[in-house]
Amino acid sequence: MDQRYTRFRNNTILVIIGNIGSKLMSFIMLPFYTRWLPIEGYGTVDIINIYVSFLIGVATCAIAESVFIFPKGQRVEKQKEYLNSGLLFMIMSFVVTLCIFMLIKFICDGKNIHNSFIDNIWLIYSILTTSALQQLVQQFTRSIDKIKVYSIAGVVLTGLTIGFSFIFIPKWGVGGYVAAMSLANVATVIYSLIASNSYTYFEFRYANIMSCRKMLSYSLPLVPNNIMWWLVSALNRPVMEIYLGMEAIGLFAVANKFPSVFSSVFAMFAVSWQISVMEEYGKDGYSQFFNKVFRIVILLMILASCFISILSPLIISVFANENYYESWKYVPVLSFSSVFMAISGMAGSNFSATKESKYFFYSSVWGALAAVIANIIFIPKIGTMGACFSVVLSFGVMSLSRCFYCWRYVKINNILRLMLSLVGNVMIIMLTLSSLYTSFKIVGYCLSFIFILYVNGDVLKQVFSVIKNEI
Repeated sequence: MDQRYTRFRNNTILVIIGNIGSKLMSFIMLPFYTRWLPIEGYGTVDIINIYVSFLIGVATCAIAESVFIFPKGQRVEKQKEYLNSGLLFMIMSFVVTLCIFMLIKFICDGKNIHNSFIDNIWLIYSILTTSALQQLVQQFTRSIDKIKVYSIAGVVLTGLTIGFSFIFIPKWGVGGYVAAMSLANVATVIYSLIASNSYTYFEFRYANIMSCRKMLSYSLPLVPNNIMWWLVSALNRPVMEIYLGMEAIGLFAVANKFPSVFSSVFAMFAVSWQISVMEEYGKDGYSQFFNKVFRIVILLMILASCFISILSPLIISVFANENYYESWKYVPVLSFSSVFMAISGMAGSNFSATKESKYFFYSSVWGALAAVIANIIFIPKIGTMGACFSVVLSFGVMSLSRCFYCWRYVKINNILRLMLSLVGNVMIIMLTLSSLYTSFKIVGYCLSFIFILYVNGDVLKQVFSVIKNEI
């Protein structure tokens, strides 16, 4: 087999080992979360994570992304410069964020302003700081090629989170959830530093303004991109809080948990994919390599979305408390957002390889505009299902724009055929979802599978060929 595919496969296996536990935790812990927390409580947990996902990039200027990009392949002294410059910048950002949070809390308490952000501001800060530090250490561990340590750290994080959850959540509810997450992050940071010997790189005398500026020149354009990405994937929660309440967020969060597992699996794959793209970009045969992997991965994501749509009522009944059962009807719609997210991630990997991070921002702007408009229109009129539609629409717009910008560096073959199979499948699933008859639903889901397999027959032949050669 071509060496580039072998390296890509090996990196993927190691990354999956390290992350599969944390992703499966969504399934493992969901029955317990939904038993320990009422629907409103689970909605609060979800919106806390939503605010953290927004603030972690803004507060730290996404410096952790540069801590992966710039030290990679450098001599030890340069690696120390980048790590210590990034760490010092992150610590300063924590102090600034703390001061801003204190000011916000003081003003809002004085004016008796209450919402999910103000009421949970210190819980948000706890997860924000510990998660950001854990991300920075993990990115540096990956940058210095300690992939095995990176993988085991994922297992450690999962195990500790589960253990702490059983200790704290039954006693303290939402506060216990935050305590479990924060302590698990801190313990994982300690493990990663020791196991990878990264602690030996900590010498603040190596920190300098020039290295910090260089890293920020790459990471700062990612901040607006992160904001746009948040608008695409998470704006619906604050809007739902205004119009529908925390119970609707709780149901949406449970429904979104299952499609997000596939997105998380893709995110694990994307870690090794990014490494391979950075190594292979510009070499002979790169376009063929990119297109082959792109088509196979997206087809598998489409098939996975169909599979989870069919089983959504059963999955919800098994993995969630009975009070959350009605959330199953949102799963089929949300599952397609993970496909569009994968298309965005695959196409966007070329922007990292060329260090043209501005295209992350450009494409995210289009998705964010679609998200803002769709959320404002759909959620007040059709409730939680409107939030689902807005997610699919915004990710669809983003994926198309990224494919357009990606065309500057590598042409994506048969993109129209791929979009045809996806759009056609969405239409079939939506028609099936509207039916009240079980037999009609079964026929509809079977037709969606047949349609996808027919349109993408050549890709399936490639997959079987690879499997045959491996065996």
